Amino acid sequence: MTDVTFEYNIPVFAGAPDAGDDEPVHRDTPQYESLDWETTRAGIEKAEELGFDAAWAPDHLLLGRDHAEYECWTLLSAIAGFTEDINLGSLVLCNDYRNPALVAKMAATLDVISDGRLELGLGAGWHEPEYDAYGWEYRDGFERLLRLDESIRLMKRLWDAGSDGASFDGDHYRIEDAYCSPPPVQNPHPPILVGGQGEEVTLKLVAKHADVWNTDVFNGDVETLNHKIEVIEDHCETVGRDPDAIEYSWDGHVICTRDEEKFDRLLDLMTPIQFEEEYTDQAPIETEADAREYFIMGTPEECAEAIERRIEAGVTKFQFWFTDFPETSGMELFADEVMSEFR
Repeated sequence: MTDVTFEYNIPVFAGAPDAGDDEPVHRDTPQYESLDWETTRAGIEKAEELGFDAAWAPDHLLLGRDHAEYECWTLLSAIAGFTEDINLGSLVLCNDYRNPALVAKMAATLDVISDGRLELGLGAGWHEPEYDAYGWEYRDGFERLLRLDESIRLMKRLWDAGSDGASFDGDHYRIEDAYCSPPPVQNPHPPILVGGQGEEVTLKLVAKHADVWNTDVFNGDVETLNHKIEVIEDHCETVGRDPDAIEYSWDGHVICTRDEEKFDRLLDLMTPIQFEEEYTDQAPIETEADAREYFIMGTPEECAEAIERRIEAGVTKFQFWFTDFPETSGMELFADEVMSEFR
């Protein structure tokens, strides 16, 4: 069987409905009522204890209830200090929020102090309210992608140069005699995950630079996965890269339970979902049948079948939002009866 990794998305914000409301503030954490560090930390520790391969943090600043959210890079650095085995990743770091030369240095440092456990997820950025709130310039999508492409090339150059120093003179970023010492533990650098869906530019950028492509939570149905992977493979042929060099990851929601009442309650919290404008080709998720196309949900046997279908499409990394958090029973059942089927 192909090696498959099972990974944990960290609840960095609370998403339970506000008082008097039936709709979650955020569907990634629809039962988490108030952001609390000990609660979030306990989930990470439980994931490591259960044998999950990685823990991933999103890079946002004001999602969730009361706009309370932990900053991604600070959080990953803290996690490195109280975990030993689980990998640490950003899903995904917004390119515009930090200078890429500094990100390269930060990534090298975190890779060193975590003994080579960093997975660096990168994206072009999309959440315009955060740009407005924190004073970043929100450029058009094509320019954001060009900046991401340049950022990745700059970071790789810094990592490659190490103590020799590196220079880079691009259209958007410039460094001169910059050093990245000590270099990352992983050779040649931490694996780079790129998230995004655009077929003409983003997925070509994946073909050029990424070790891993990450779908988002609403592009994880099997039909879409098959199509997007075919597009990436076509781009690999164009840029002269072996498509087998790229790994594919599925990022999405999990409802794992044998309790029918709990299942119905969580499904009611999760649906309906009306897609935003960029998902013009996708119908809303309204019924249980709709949800089963996008989520991994049901009994352990049903969850395993949903995972197997995505493995057949080419996915080898699974990054899960356990929707019953801060309960951990769903995660525990999943580890005991689903993960064990693939190991």
